[in-house]
Amino acid sequence: MHVLVGQGRFAEAHSLVSDAFVERNGSAGYLLRAWVLTQERRPAEAREAVDWALAIAGPAEAADVFVLAGVVLLSLDEAHAALTVALRAAGSDPDGWEPSVLLSDVYRRLGRVPDAVAAARRAVAVAPYEAEAQVALARSLSATRGLTGRPARRHRAEHESAVERALTLGVDPGQLTAPRGGALIGGIGLLLFWGVQLYRMETGDTWQLIAGGAVLTATFVLVAVLVKSGSRRSGISARTRLRGIRATTRTELAGDDWLWRIGAVHVGAALPLPVLLSTGMAADRAWRGHAWPLWATATAAAAGVGAVLVVLLGVRWWYGAWLARRMLRYGRLILAQLVAISLLVGVTLALASRGDVPDWEWAALAVVHLGWIVLGWLGALLLVWWIQVRRRQVL
Repeated sequence: MHVLVGQGRFAEAHSLVSDAFVERNGSAGYLLRAWVLTQERRPAEAREAVDWALAIAGPAEAADVFVLAGVVLLSLDEAHAALTVALRAAGSDPDGWEPSVLLSDVYRRLGRVPDAVAAARRAVAVAPYEAEAQVALARSLSATRGLTGRPARRHRAEHESAVERALTLGVDPGQLTAPRGGALIGGIGLLLFWGVQLYRMETGDTWQLIAGGAVLTATFVLVAVLVKSGSRRSGISARTRLRGIRATTRTELAGDDWLWRIGAVHVGAALPLPVLLSTGMAADRAWRGHAWPLWATATAAAAGVGAVLVVLLGVRWWYGAWLARRMLRYGRLILAQLVAISLLVGVTLALASRGDVPDWEWAALAVVHLGWIVLGWLGALLLVWWIQVRRRQVL
C-alpha cells in the first residue's frame, strides 16, 4: 500500500483497504483508509474515517491504533485532536516509545517545546536505538533555536549527540530540523500591521481614522473568509473545531498546575490593552491638542471597560467555571489589573469633565497608560519564564 501511494496509484491502494478489509480489521482498517485518503488530499473523508476508528475503539485498544490516528490527524493539521489520541496512546502503553514520539511531534506542533523535549527524552530513554526516537529528540531540540538558528546553549551538546546517533541509524539529515512556525511569524506580522493601522487612527485626521478602520475591517473579513474556506475543505466547521480545542485545553489545564498558572498570567497581561486603546488614546489625543469631547471620551471608556468584561467572560467560557475561578484568583494578578484599570478610566473621565486641563496632566496620564501595560508585559514575561523553569524541572 505504501508503494502504491508513493506512486500515486490511489485507486489500487483503496482496493487494498476495501470495505471487507476494514470490517475485518476494525479501527486499524479505518485508520489505514484514512491514511490513504490523507495522502490523496481528501481531508474531509480522511477525518470521517478517523472518527469512525476512534468511535469503535474499545478501552483496551492497542496503543498502535491511537498512534496511527495521531499521525493521520497531524497530517490533517488537527494538532489538538492528535494530542487527545496521543494521550490515549500513552495511557494504553505507558512504557512504549512510539506514543512518546507522537506526543513530542504534537507538542512541537502546538508550540510547547519543553513538553516536546521531555516526551522525546522519554522515547530515547526507552528505545535509544530507534531512529524515530532520535529524530524526535533532534527535532524538538532544534525547535529551541533562536534568531541565530542554533539551539539554546543548554541543549546544544544533547542536540549534537541526537543528530549524530540519528545519522548513524541511517536517518536523512533533512528530517532532523523542525520547520519554523509559519503561524507564529504570520501572527507577529499581523500584529505589527494592526499596530500601524491603530497608530494612523490615533495620530491622524478624520480621513486617516476612516482609512485605518476600513483596513482593519477588511482584515477581519479576510480572516473570516479563510476560516470558512478551511471549514469547507476539511468538512469540519470552525465551531466544532473550536469546541474540540477548548475541551482538550480544559483537560490539560485541569491536570497540570503549571499550565493554568501560565494562562492566568497571560490573561492578566491582556486586560490593560483595551484601556490603552480607548482611554489611553483619548488622553494621548488631548495631550497633542486634539481633545475629544466628554461624550466621545465616555464612549471610549465604556468600550474599553466592556472589552475587559468580555475578556473575563471569555475566560470563563473557554476554561470553564472551576478553572476560571482558580485563574482569576491566582496571585491577585487580575484584581490588581482591575484596580489599575478602574483608576485609569476614572481619572480620564474626571479630566475630560473638567474641560480646561493643562497639557502636562494629559501627558502624564497618557504615559501612565502606556507605562502600565509595558511594565505589566515585562512582569508577565519574567513570571512566565520563572513558571516555565519550575515546570521544566518537574518534566
